[in-house]
Amino acid sequence: MDLDLNKTTIETATKLNSQAVLWVLAGTGIFSIIFASGKFLGGAEWVWQIIFFRYLSGLFLMLVIAKFKRVKIELSPRWSLHLSRALVGGAGGYAAIYAAANMPVADAAAIGLLDSVIAVVLGIFIFGEFIGTKRWYAITGCLIGALIVLSDRGAFQGTSSLGFPALVALCGAIFLALESVLIRALATGEDIILVLLQVNLFGTLLFAIPAISIWDATNIDIKLLLCLLGPLAILGQYCNIRGYQLAGLSIVAPVGYSWIIFALVIDHLFFGMAFSYVTILGAAVILISGYLLTKTAED
Repeated sequence: MDLDLNKTTIETATKLNSQAVLWVLAGTGIFSIIFASGKFLGGAEWVWQIIFFRYLSGLFLMLVIAKFKRVKIELSPRWSLHLSRALVGGAGGYAAIYAAANMPVADAAAIGLLDSVIAVVLGIFIFGEFIGTKRWYAITGCLIGALIVLSDRGAFQGTSSLGFPALVALCGAIFLALESVLIRALATGEDIILVLLQVNLFGTLLFAIPAISIWDATNIDIKLLLCLLGPLAILGQYCNIRGYQLAGLSIVAPVGYSWIIFALVIDHLFFGMAFSYVTILGAAVILISGYLLTKTAED
């Protein structure tokens, strides 16, 4: 009887882990498009406007959804966590873009890989997550696969000093790890509509000033185009929150390494960049390790 119960528990956990990985994988793919928006539009120098209009249009969309769903709009008792999430998320995104613009992109991305590692460690100390040997192997596999891809694309093979941009990239990784912790904390305790509504509210307020400071950098057509990022970001946030509701940080955080695969696809399809067999190998290692994460329910 105990063996049957234990088997059922493991099967349920495996199913939830698989669902969580798929949700976060979808969210990562969506945000890969958003993070590439500056490259698509040829204006990475006005990243503050990209972030601001993403939050602003997302806020309007969530207000409509809340009205349609008849959700009572009120400030959460944990509003400070929502504010903190918007702050570290926006700051982490800006730091990543700044670092990529001021040092080799592959180097900046390699440093940024630390965000998932930091998130897993924080999950151990903050949420008391236990990580068994098999799960550590899978997490390490995700990291190794990402490093294979970035090494093949020239990470840390240049002769220039890393300096301040590298420090910014490291700070960005820490900010994004903190955002993962806050998403996990909020996703398990509040209504998903209110979570999305409040993060977009605080994001709009926080990044209005830097966006206005470079207001003339874009024309009205570009501003309207940037508003399309809001609904896309809402979908990505929804996917991530659903994933974080179903599994711990040690499962969902390493899935973030899949952004490298999505970035490769975007570069190949839209910018004609080729990739080698070594890059394909690294991407395969990430995918296999992500699959193995779903099979570590017994950890």
